[in-house]
Amino acid sequence: MNMISINEEGEHENGGKVRMRIDLMSRADADKAAVGSARSEPNHSPNLPPPEGRLKFSLNPFAMFMQLFGPAMRRKIYCACCCVVCIALCIYIIPTVAGGAICKTILFGIC
Repeated sequence: MNMISINEEGEHENGGKVRMRIDLMSRADADKAAVGSARSEPNHSPNLPPPEGRLKFSLNPFAMFMQLFGPAMRRKIYCACCCVVCIALCIYIIPTVAGGAICKTILFGIC
């Protein structure tokens, strides 16, 4: 079944497809082949597998980081952290280098 929505301009646009199955049966047949609610037993007609990709809570921040961000986003975060560390090192090294240059200029009298 095609799902159609209307955008801001009033035009119809495709909203995707929905696939569904409806089984009609008599009350007697339903009582013979009872099924559980959702994934509880008995789990048949159709069999519902356990969900995949759910978030598992952990107190380990690295495990949560790996679950919350995909590989592409993790690479971007790693690159941003490396850039921040390099910039911080440059900021902390500048006074040392500048102080050494000023000291040499004063001691050796280079003008």
